[in-house]
Amino acid sequence: MNDLQSKMQDLNTNSDHIESADKIIYDNAGGIEVVKAGTLEGLVENMTRPDKLDALFNRTFLTTYKYFTSTSQLIDILLARFNCPPPITEETKSLIRLRVINVLKQWLEHFWTEPKSAETDQNLERIRELASRATGSLEASAVQQLLGIIQRRLAGLARMKISRQSISNPPKPILPRKLDKLQFLKIDAKEIARQLTIMEAHMFNKMELKELFNKSWQKKESFAGPAPSPNIRGLIRYSNQLSNMTGSLVLSETDFKKRAQVIGHLVNIANSCYELQNYSAVVSILSGFQSAPIYRLTRTWAMVTEKSCNILRPLQGLTSSEQNYNAYRETLRIAVPPCIPFLGLYLKDLTFIEDGNKALTPEGLINFHKYTMLATTIHEVHRFREAPYPLMPVPELQEYLASQLQSATGLDELWDRSCELEPRGRGELKPRDFYTPTGGMTTSMVVACMVLDD
Repeated sequence: MNDLQSKMQDLNTNSDHIESADKIIYDNAGGIEVVKAGTLEGLVENMTRPDKLDALFNRTFLTTYKYFTSTSQLIDILLARFNCPPPITEETKSLIRLRVINVLKQWLEHFWTEPKSAETDQNLERIRELASRATGSLEASAVQQLLGIIQRRLAGLARMKISRQSISNPPKPILPRKLDKLQFLKIDAKEIARQLTIMEAHMFNKMELKELFNKSWQKKESFAGPAPSPNIRGLIRYSNQLSNMTGSLVLSETDFKKRAQVIGHLVNIANSCYELQNYSAVVSILSGFQSAPIYRLTRTWAMVTEKSCNILRPLQGLTSSEQNYNAYRETLRIAVPPCIPFLGLYLKDLTFIEDGNKALTPEGLINFHKYTMLATTIHEVHRFREAPYPLMPVPELQEYLASQLQSATGLDELWDRSCELEPRGRGELKPRDFYTPTGGMTTSMVVACMVLDD
């Protein structure tokens, strides 16, 4: 049990139950009643009100409840709510019980993150015992569904997934003439973007939402247990590798003209990723361009074609940090999946919400406004995990790209190579006005404090 859970348990134990159980503070935002804060019992009662169903509130509560209570304590309160102590009419009692059953269904089906263990099985049996006591006609169908979900959870099975068929046939891959002797500049930029998108989408869709809680991606690995947020950490590594691969590919060429061609090819890849709504790859490639070893190559940049520069400018505008990344946020707001967002900005937002808002109000109530903000961000990430990309993998190209990613040189070595190719102090040119590093999304990586051990 964490410190907040201990405080809440003390608060609920030491205060008068009748007076505090239903305490809840609302805010009328534009005529809509929004929960700002409340006791734990009050929040649960709001979730199971017989006169009103607030689906968004319920979803927010079930997404974030582990911040302020435990699974066992939440079951205790739902059991007490199901019992409906008098005075209460039979009609109201039936409605409350149905609400409790439906909340339990939603919790176990969509928000249950408990690992398989004896304690988990015990909690599931307690919920099953509650369901067996629901005898009302209103609850019959819901109870049967709940019992089926409990059985799956006891068997260690995740929720049933709906098979999503692609709404369109995948485009035919654009293959180079020689798949056994691949050369970067001879592989079609659009196809590289497709294969990078397939690879990253696979990692993005594996991410579990619980990895976004409590800034767990910042925690160092220990030998005592599993690595924290393994899929988020994998995405961070991939993003860094793609950025470093960008620099390595540019600096692998000794000739100015060839380096400019590589930059132009990478710009086309970034633009194709943008068209696929793979904004994460766009950010990574532009971060590679904005890194000191690449940005300083003024003689190389002077040879980049105007066509490539014209493609690059709007991509820079998209990733600009101006007005809190407004251009990028607006693009994401209207994006229809499939889409791969840049995870770093979400992690930055979650960090600021967690660090900038207290868990309890001055009155000792749960600051539900904080958890509403957290849930809103988490649900947005989840929205982009709901649709697959209709693209066809090409194993040879993916193996080539994976090799390039894994062998990409680090920034220190890239800097040395950059200075070797274009020594400092020899009539350096000023960077052309078509390429100005914006800082942009790369800053999110730093602000979010993404700690990696390797």
